[in-house]
Amino acid sequence: MKRFDHNHLFPKLRKGGSLKKSADFLPPQGCDFFPYQCEGPEGPQGPQGPQGEQGPQGPQGIQGEQGTQGPGVFEWGELVIWADSNAPGPGDGTPSNPFPSLQAAIDAGTNSEEAVQSGMRARIIVLIALNSSFNEDVVIPPARHVQMLGVGPWQLGDSTLADFASSVPRNMTIQTSITAEKAYTSQGPAFEARPVTVVGTINNGTSVSTNSNYTNGAIISGDITFQNVDAVDPVTPVEFQLLNARVVGDIQQAGHMGDVNAYLYSTRINRMVHSGLRIQRMVDSRADGIINVAAYSTINSTWFRGDVKIPEAASDLPPTGVYNSDFEKIEWTGPLRVDGASNYNFVNNENALVGTKTVLFTP
Repeated sequence: MKRFDHNHLFPKLRKGGSLKKSADFLPPQGCDFFPYQCEGPEGPQGPQGPQGEQGPQGPQGIQGEQGTQGPGVFEWGELVIWADSNAPGPGDGTPSNPFPSLQAAIDAGTNSEEAVQSGMRARIIVLIALNSSFNEDVVIPPARHVQMLGVGPWQLGDSTLADFASSVPRNMTIQTSITAEKAYTSQGPAFEARPVTVVGTINNGTSVSTNSNYTNGAIISGDITFQNVDAVDPVTPVEFQLLNARVVGDIQQAGHMGDVNAYLYSTRINRMVHSGLRIQRMVDSRADGIINVAAYSTINSTWFRGDVKIPEAASDLPPTGVYNSDFEKIEWTGPLRVDGASNYNFVNNENALVGTKTVLFTP
């Protein structure tokens, strides 16, 4: 049998047992033997391919435990009523839905369950939005405590004329009735209190200016009248405060014969005529017209531009006297207790006195 010699198929070894590097059948550097598989250096990364379609949503997880309840919405209570003449109405008296009518706000408070049950012990506050102009007359019923306070300037009137004046004066009537009061006070000490009316703003400021309330006061374009509605007895004491307010009309009485304990702060008034009104405090104020009232206790930093007739210098709320005040060619009838500065202004401004004068000196 013929032998086949295949030795020529194997690479010949060089002396020393190594292969010839020049042999054509050697694999390239870095490659394996047949079949050749070569791995070159790593090339740069190619651009990112487009994002695939979103997979199906997984199952919903287990609901966690319920947290503690929050504080909730603050409730003002039925005795705090909000009014805004610019609101669309009809309103319910809440901050988000105020009454566009001041009278509607007063009625909501005075006719509330608590006010009907407690009378003057239910202190009603009507908070008035700034820039409100209520073109209406308002009435406050007897045996009630009502405070009408603006969070900024507001007017009782239409405010269509210069300096926020009203084309039609709008009035405020404060009704009094001893019978209505006794319906509450007769039930015992828990019901005893006096009727109170407060008009003004809750922010500091002054309504004493050369023209009008350019900043933050309340303007009453008409009169403030204390009206007796008791058919038997017209005498009953009431409390009254003006806080940063201007009363364009008069402060007067209509049948009411009781005391009005008045407190005027940073306020400008015109005429004030009431036989039972007692000025307990009149501070940083201005009176453009006649004052004819029952008594005064403390008057400070006030400008009198009309005649004054006050028969009593009372000691209801000491100190009794007129301090740091000025007078513009007026006649003062009644006892006048003044400090040195006020006396200097009284003497040098050609004012007249019908009564006795006591000059108070600093010790």
